[in-house]
Amino acid sequence: MKKVIASVLVVSIVVTQLGGCASTGATQTQQGAAIGAVSGAALGAAVSKNKGKGALIGALIGLLAGAAIGNYMDKQDATRAEAARRYNYDDRGNKLIVETASVAPQAVARGGSFDSTVQYTTLSPNNADQVKLTEVRTLVSEQETMDLGRREVVRPQGTHTSTAKVSLPKDLPKGNYTLVTTISDGKDTKTAKTPFAVV
Repeated sequence: MKKVIASVLVVSIVVTQLGGCASTGATQTQQGAAIGAVSGAALGAAVSKNKGKGALIGALIGLLAGAAIGNYMDKQDATRAEAARRYNYDDRGNKLIVETASVAPQAVARGGSFDSTVQYTTLSPNNADQVKLTEVRTLVSEQETMDLGRREVVRPQGTHTSTAKVSLPKDLPKGNYTLVTTISDGKDTKTAKTPFAVV
């Protein structure tokens, strides 16, 4: 019993340190890590013979997984019906539109990070279909091209906003760059270019 209490105490401390939540301006990674730690601790304690050890191991695994998940934040802005009305979609063919893309802040220190946000709409003739999409973020300058992140997601049709926390290498030269965000549904590919500076 003492081990269980000790494990819960450790998890509580980790959550307090990492997941100050919105009131203290915790990052998405910190919030994801905190949620992962709590979930992992509960699951670890439930399935392990040694409750204390299971909770601790579960918390650590959840912490790492949650931190990775916390690097992305997704939101559906419009349903299929709302998006179809806005674009006068007539249920013919697939439609993929990148609406906006932004980088914040627009001046980033070497080794620093920024939020890359893209909003896009995906529609297909079948109302029930969910769409498998690939999101790719690429850093481009006159000297180099660097893949900053790639992921596959399955989304309901409609309009979505995807925000990724992107970290830059510490040895990246200062200068002007372009973030190229590419969205693909396997049949159509759309890109958006956003300029920013490394200072």
